[in-house]
Amino acid sequence: MNKHFILLNQVSTESHSLQLLAALRSFRECSLMFDFTINVAGRAFPCHRCVLAASSDFFRAMFEVDMLERGDGSVTLDDQCLDAVSAFLDFAYSGEILITNGNVDTLFQLAAFLQVSVLLRACTEFLIGSLDLSNCLYLISIAEAYGSDSLLQSAKDFVVQNFCDLSKTQDFLNMQVLKICLRSDALNVPSEEDVVTSLLRWIHHDRPGRGQLLPSLLSLTRLHHLPSLETLHSDVLLQESEACCTLISQAQDQQEQHSGLHTDARPATTQSYIYIHKTEENGETRHAFCYCLGTNQWKDLGKNLLEAAVMFPDPPGCCFTSYAEKIFVTGGCRGSCCRAIHLHVAQPSHDATDEAWCFCPVTLTCTPTPAMLKARTMHAAVTCLDRVYVIGGRTRGSTGEAPSLVEVEYYNPLTKTWCSVSPLPTAIFYPEATSCGSLIYTLGSEVEFTETFNPLLDCFFCYDAQKDQWNRLVAEFGQFFHAILVKAVSNNDTLHLCDLSTYKVYSFCPETCVWKGQGSFECAGFNAGAVGTRDRIYILGGDYSPDEITDDVQVYHSERSEWEELSPMPRALTEFHCQLISFTRHRDPWDATL
Repeated sequence: MNKHFILLNQVSTESHSLQLLAALRSFRECSLMFDFTINVAGRAFPCHRCVLAASSDFFRAMFEVDMLERGDGSVTLDDQCLDAVSAFLDFAYSGEILITNGNVDTLFQLAAFLQVSVLLRACTEFLIGSLDLSNCLYLISIAEAYGSDSLLQSAKDFVVQNFCDLSKTQDFLNMQVLKICLRSDALNVPSEEDVVTSLLRWIHHDRPGRGQLLPSLLSLTRLHHLPSLETLHSDVLLQESEACCTLISQAQDQQEQHSGLHTDARPATTQSYIYIHKTEENGETRHAFCYCLGTNQWKDLGKNLLEAAVMFPDPPGCCFTSYAEKIFVTGGCRGSCCRAIHLHVAQPSHDATDEAWCFCPVTLTCTPTPAMLKARTMHAAVTCLDRVYVIGGRTRGSTGEAPSLVEVEYYNPLTKTWCSVSPLPTAIFYPEATSCGSLIYTLGSEVEFTETFNPLLDCFFCYDAQKDQWNRLVAEFGQFFHAILVKAVSNNDTLHLCDLSTYKVYSFCPETCVWKGQGSFECAGFNAGAVGTRDRIYILGGDYSPDEITDDVQVYHSERSEWEELSPMPRALTEFHCQLISFTRHRDPWDATL
């Protein structure tokens, strides 16, 4: 009875509202009880104050305070379009309005002036949907003029996303938001060379008025990512500017000193790959291939890379970590330790090394870096804030005498130095880690692994790299996870945990410390590889038993919450190194077209 009564009450209220609106509309149609007039371009629109106040914050404020128009009973809106005012009044009395390409501009301006939030929102959505190369710059100007933040942001995003095409139009030469584009990581251009070319074209269009802006705008480009800086010397404006010459000289120094170590390439100018590397138990047989995220194709990196990789260290228990266009190899064990995880952790002793190496796929060279501060194996390594962090692991000694490390350190590839930071809150075995922005999440077990015992995940830490501070997180996992059967990846700067035993994926909310299920992948072998990108999670290979190894690859699309099966790896593999790496297109060593 109560539920039925409430439902009737709601229907009755809605019906009453419609009846009231219809009555007011009939008053207008019959010219009854008008108490206010809007004058536009010599035409008078009789209306009712209550309708105006209910529809417009502008009129409500007018009628609530002692304004001249309140007593006079009329207002003149000479700066507004007559047709727009007429359409607004029809909307105020009916709740309906037809927005078209022909009237949206004047309706938008009127809605902003009269503070008609419903109409303003509808016009904004219409204008956002109509964004194209011919009107995007104009819409930025009117969004700024009328204070529409959502339209302004959408128009700026459109300009950034379509910068390459826009830069070829005549409108580009008069754009006022070039600085915003040059600063944006999301600028959609094939190469940084196109950015500089567009900037010079914009400057040359009004050389007397814009010439002085060149040094500051050129500093917003990423000159060190240009294929060649020599071509810039032919531009007269650049030659005449001492500040610009200095910027070019600095970029040349960066290219010479830190080639392949620049992490600020715009994503649109790069090609990204999943790099797979595996050394078999004999220490001699190696496999290396890559998956191109742009073409969705696998490529066996073949004999040349494998020949170069003879000098590419891959000791048991080491970690691979990508940084810009290079791969760093840290730690591991000397000697004849087993490579298989369950056998490696059960070794009676570990001759951990403090050595580290830097492999460059572009030049096929591998060079040693300065030694780590602590010898370690079975550790975690991640890239965060332009540093390579190594976390925990085990050091030299017999199993009983070499407890897990709490020490954490990072390597700065630009200065070629190692630095200690705050230690882990407690020692954990075989840590799993990933970075999300400036945070490094680390998971593991306080209980040691054995050949026959796989302990549960019982430690969950978060490290703030900006504050050099660790926090122990208390989060209900919702189920038991085996410590070496999970993979931590970052997706949209959010921690995701892939459980290889149940084929489920969970995302972590740092505000509530709660894990949320993100669906299940079809299947995955134990010891599979996992990689997270901006909007995807890849699960690759693994094994179901020692004799059943898979080449399956699946991807999770976070934007549409769907899993998809991809082309299999060139070879079935388990317990392999798996890293995401990107190259600027003109340096891409794995692009068959170069």
